[in-house]
Amino acid sequence: MNIDTVRFSHILEADQLYDLNDFFAHTAFVISHKSERLETLLGVIWYLPINSPILIVTNCSEIEKEALTRELTLRLTHRQVYLIHQKDELVARFFDRQGVQAILGCDGKVRNGKGEGMYIGALFAALLTTPRWLVFYDADNFVPNALLEYTLAMSKLFLQEQSSRLPERADSLYLHNVRICWSSKPSLGSKELTAGLVGRCTRMVSPLMDSLVQTWFGSHHQPIISSNAGEQGFTMETIQRLQFSSGYSVETFQQLDLFSHALSAHNYQSGRVVFQQYQAQSPHFHEKGDEEHIRRMIAESLGCFALFPQLLTPTLEQQLETLYTEMELTPREPIVYPALQTLCINAHELSAQHYRLREPIAFYAGNEQEELCG
Repeated sequence: MNIDTVRFSHILEADQLYDLNDFFAHTAFVISHKSERLETLLGVIWYLPINSPILIVTNCSEIEKEALTRELTLRLTHRQVYLIHQKDELVARFFDRQGVQAILGCDGKVRNGKGEGMYIGALFAALLTTPRWLVFYDADNFVPNALLEYTLAMSKLFLQEQSSRLPERADSLYLHNVRICWSSKPSLGSKELTAGLVGRCTRMVSPLMDSLVQTWFGSHHQPIISSNAGEQGFTMETIQRLQFSSGYSVETFQQLDLFSHALSAHNYQSGRVVFQQYQAQSPHFHEKGDEEHIRRMIAESLGCFALFPQLLTPTLEQQLETLYTEMELTPREPIVYPALQTLCINAHELSAQHYRLREPIAFYAGNEQEELCG
């Protein structure tokens, strides 16, 4: 397994511009949206490449969805934007027919949760068929120019790996995940940018992940500080091989799933798994959760470890037990959703184009056509 933490002395070179165009054209962006203001969401989209498909997965109220659809359609007519509601009936029907009933609630619709929204976003990226890479960003980014750095950094890392990749057998495992590590997390209006401070959830979970990695893959890497990174990218091959999980557990769960694949590849000396942490220079401004929200995130993240017994060691189990006791947390195992590659995904059953935002045809144009046709 190749584990690397990366910092760049500069983010853009003139001779990379041609490659960037190809990368952007073959990268889909999934934006996780819930209740963020329209202007905040538009700010995020403004910093994304003009020729990339953008998949907005929202879990806002039905009334808000109507207004969101109307405004995004009017203001983003030049973009390839898809708007999918998490409670969409066609999406729920697709999962039901595919045997993924675990993702459905008592009302027959997809459950609330970030992991569920990301699962839907990855599904629609697969339906598009053209993306080779998939990037996840959250909508609650109040100073979104940081996304420009994140996107350029991921393009460099993915393209460097692609150019250096050796020809492999068609059945050979090849996985690549890039996670963004924030430079700092100041509050809006803050006069200080304290670098190197990780999030409250990451502080609890990442040391466990680091202990796991040192046990199985050695200690020749920098600390793992991205167990709960919301900004991350995958090759499409990778995101379709990984399982998903419910709620806020998904980032930790997929990191463990990636390491589980890497351990299998290591044991059988087959395939290549690349995990990279990019240490960003830009500060990240987003909505900060209250203490109860953070405790829930930690509990859901810690609950993932029990789902990978092949990765656990007595030392790691003791660390988990200590954390549960000290924080007075109850273990919460997430719901697991199957890898997309195990599903039968085709446009005949669920079409991404049905969700693309298009400029509405003016009413008078329809009347004129009726008159011309007699």
